Amino acid sequence: MRLRLILAMAGLLMPLQGHAQGYPTAALADYVFGCMASNGETPQALEKCSCSIDVISSIIPYAAYEQAETVVRIQQTMGDQAALFRNSRVLKAKVDSLRLAQVEADFRCF
Repeated sequence: MRLRLILAMAGLLMPLQGHAQGYPTAALADYVFGCMASNGETPQALEKCSCSIDVISSIIPYAAYEQAETVVRIQQTMGDQAALFRNSRVLKAKVDSLRLAQVEADFRCF
């Protein structure tokens, strides 16, 4: 325990939950894979897409990201029930916050 504390103080030991705003590794990887599929599967795309999710995670907490992503996925489905998710001002605001974070990430990383 004492060694762990010394290493942490020296910056040599990363905390277990080291991602900004508590983003789980699976969410980060999912974003990067999707981003790379849209931007080419090159080392440069990997770097830019990794930068992008880092920026997004520094702007909005994971809970808000997860909610907005869920709303976007539901909005893309067909049917009357999905229309409720398309027309809600509260849900639109959640998606807008994610979109603004993505724009900032694009500006900084691409």
